Order: sequence, then structure tokens, then C-alpha cells
Amino acid sequence: MFISFYIIGPIILLTEIIIGMFGNGFIAVIYCIDWVKSRKLFSCDMILTCLAMSRILLQGTLTADLFIYIFAPGSFNLNQVQVSLSFLWFFANTVGLWFTACLGIFYCVKITICNQPLFLRMKQTISVMVPKLLLWSLLVSFVTSIPLIWGDLFSNSTVEDKTWDVSYLYFILLYSAASFIPFIIFLTTSILLISSLWRHTRNMQCNATSFWDPSTEAHVSAIKSLISCLILYIFYFVAVTVLTLPTCLTDRTWTPAITSIVLAAYPSGHSLILILMNPKLKQALVRILQIIKCHLKEEIFF
Repeated sequence: MFISFYIIGPIILLTEIIIGMFGNGFIAVIYCIDWVKSRKLFSCDMILTCLAMSRILLQGTLTADLFIYIFAPGSFNLNQVQVSLSFLWFFANTVGLWFTACLGIFYCVKITICNQPLFLRMKQTISVMVPKLLLWSLLVSFVTSIPLIWGDLFSNSTVEDKTWDVSYLYFILLYSAASFIPFIIFLTTSILLISSLWRHTRNMQCNATSFWDPSTEAHVSAIKSLISCLILYIFYFVAVTVLTLPTCLTDRTWTPAITSIVLAAYPSGHSLILILMNPKLKQALVRILQIIKCHLKEEIFF
């Protein structure tokens, strides 16, 4: 059973990566086409495009890691391969977490009902702030990833020798700082959104309103997307934290394989949730499926 899991595990992981690549690729292509046609991109669409691209990079790195593990396991002993994969993974992972935090901030400011002057001011300026937030996310992620190239984490020693080395402890500290802050931001904004929607629902019940307006339905869609993302995010955050522990690197049991599967499930699962919850993406998917269906019918009859 232990051996069979090591055969099934990579298959599950590869399936998740393929789904994620197609899902995130679909999101990026749809919004890029919109941008080319209209010469503009709405703030939310801009965040989703950047998030999709960061996840494509993340899953591309995971794919390279998986193929090296299967077809050229000896390459992991090469310092350049380890440094390159670690840098790409760390950057893609960190920037993805920050982009998710940006999405949480955007939804929170746009949807949360609050009459505080500062909050109302933020509502008016959030669309202008989004490009700056995305740029800062890229910059912070890149700067925090650079020490992986400069450091000596992978030089002249095995993973076992580096278990509690100072450089590895520095890596753990760096990862914690780079990932914990966006996690707290997203968690806070999600809680604020949920409580705001709950208060809004209570007010509607008090006013004996039997139907929700389109704006509220759109808000509910955003909340469902964020709650689903939050659940996946928590699992992902725990999995990545476990995977970066030195004890996990030297573990020969199922722990690294299971955490890798959970890790790959987040970008794949959330991309599908975004497609199904976002009207524009859902309509585009339906149109594509209808075109494919028509082509299949033509091939069958002719």
C-alpha cells in the first residue's frame, strides 16, 4: 500500500496541476482578451488576472519539480537546480498569497457597509490603489525571495545536514514573515465581509424584504467565493508550513506526498470556484462549451 500510494500520489498531483493550469490559463486569457478589446481592465479583473498568472507560475514550478522527481531524481543534488526551483516556488507562492490578500482588501472595501469617513474615502480610491497594491506585492515578493539565491542553504551539504542549520532557520523565518502577513490580511478582510453581509441580511429580514436585489446577489457570490477560498487557503497555508519544516524534508513517510497534494489543490480549486462564481467567466466558459459541443456534433454527422 505504501508503494502504491507513491504511484497514485504523483498521478493525483499531476491531475490537480493540469486542472489548475487550464483553470488559471482560462481566467488569464479571458481577461487579456477583454483588455485587448476594450483597452482597459477593471480593478477586480486586474487582480484576478495577476492572481491567475502567479498560480500558473506556481503550478509550472510544481510540474518541473514533479518531472525531475520522476525522471531525473539525481538532478536534485545539483545546487543550481535546487536554488532555481526554490526561488521560483518561493516567489510564486509569496506573490500569490499577496495577490489573494489584495483581492480580500478589494472585496472588503467595495462590499462592506460602513459609514466611517476614512472607509468611505477608501471606497472612492480603491480602484486607483489596486495597481499600486499589485506592484508592491510583486516588489515585496521579489525582495523576500532574493536571499534564496544569495544564501548558502543548498551549498555543499545534504538536506539531512541542513536540518537545523542557521541558514535554514533563516529561510523558515523569511517564509513566515512573507506568508503570515498576507494570510492575516485575507483572514481579517474575509471576517469583516462575512459579518457585514450577516448584518445586511438581518436588516433585510427586519424590513420584511422577501427578495434580494441584484447588488446583494452579487455580494453573496463574492462572499461564497471568499469563504471557499478561505477554507482552501487555510489548508494550503498549513500544508506549505508543514512542507517547509526540516523534519518534513527528511521524512520518508506519506507526509511530504500528502502535503504536496493539498498544496496543489488550492490554486486548482480556487480557480474553478472563481470561474463558477464570476458571471463573466462563467458565461465565457458556457460559450466555449457550446462551441465545442457544436463542433463535436458536426464531426459525428459528417
